[in-house]
Amino acid sequence: MTLELLNLDTFAERLTYLFDHESTYYVLDGEPVTDPDEIARLAADEAPGFRSFVAPATLVARWVQARSGETLTKQALHNFKGGVRANTRPQINDALAEFWRIHHKLLYPNVPAAAFELPRDETDRRAHELMTEFGGLDVNARTIASYLDGAHEADKQQLLKVLERIARTARGTGHGRPS
Repeated sequence: MTLELLNLDTFAERLTYLFDHESTYYVLDGEPVTDPDEIARLAADEAPGFRSFVAPATLVARWVQARSGETLTKQALHNFKGGVRANTRPQINDALAEFWRIHHKLLYPNVPAAAFELPRDETDRRAHELMTEFGGLDVNARTIASYLDGAHEADKQQLLKVLERIARTARGTGHGRPS
């Protein structure tokens, strides 16, 4: 998802992408399901009680309002998405980013996508993906690369194993992306 957002230059384009491509969520008997493998298995098995939903603007607005305490309407979201309004309050922006589990600056209209260059090293890139998946919201790609700069490859691989276990645990307990 981050890679797709990096190709979009404006807040409106990024928000539109999120609504159009990243707003599907899944539940099994009313409980969130976040593990992609589990989702694929449940869908293939047509498991009873497994359902998918697309989060409408009203749900996102209510969620953001509950998180930020700021009033946000469905119309305001449509105005942001359509580019009619280009600026949000920082609290709203941060809550929107939290909803989609992305770095909050990805939605700031004045921050160019170039500020989020992904690490060139595959290990650094995978570490960034895993941290984003389980909720490392304030860690951006440049931060990961700087933390791992100069580390031995064996140490990087150990870190990846730990991050993969944390992400797997988060998927299994529903503590991945919010629903």
